[in-house]
Amino acid sequence: MFYRLQNTIRRFMVGRYGTDGLNRFLAVTYLVLWVLSRCFPRGWVGFVLSTVATATFVWFVFRTLSRNIPRRQAENQWFYGWWYPTREWLRHQKDRLRDLRVCRYRRCPACRAWLRLPIKRGRRTVTCSRCHTPFKAFFL
Repeated sequence: MFYRLQNTIRRFMVGRYGTDGLNRFLAVTYLVLWVLSRCFPRGWVGFVLSTVATATFVWFVFRTLSRNIPRRQAENQWFYGWWYPTREWLRHQKDRLRDLRVCRYRRCPACRAWLRLPIKRGRRTVTCSRCHTPFKAFFL
C-alpha cells in the first residue's frame, strides 16, 4: 500500500546524510524547546524559546538532507567528543544524589579516580583501590 511512497522517499534520500547521534540530540532538543515554548505562549520568553526551537529544527532538517557527508561526519565526531564526557558527568551526579544517605564520593589525590566511600564520621585514612595510595578523608 505504501510501498510506492516508501520507494520514492528511499530514492530521494540516496546520497544524503540521514540521521546520526547529533541529529537525535537536535530532535530531542527541539521537542523540549517546543514544549517549553508552548508553556509560555505570550511574552518574550515564549518567543525566544520558539525561535531557538525553530532554528534547531531547521538545523536538524539541513543536516538530514545534506549531501556533504564528510562535513556532517566531522560535526558528529565533534558532538560525541563533547557529549560523552558530559553524559558521564551527568551519570556521576545522578549516582551521587542516589547515594547521598549511604556514602560519599571522594577523589584520590594521586590518580584522580572517584572513590565511593561509606559514611563514617570523622577523619580517617582511605586507600585508593586503583593506585593503592593512602590519603586522609574527612566526613561530617
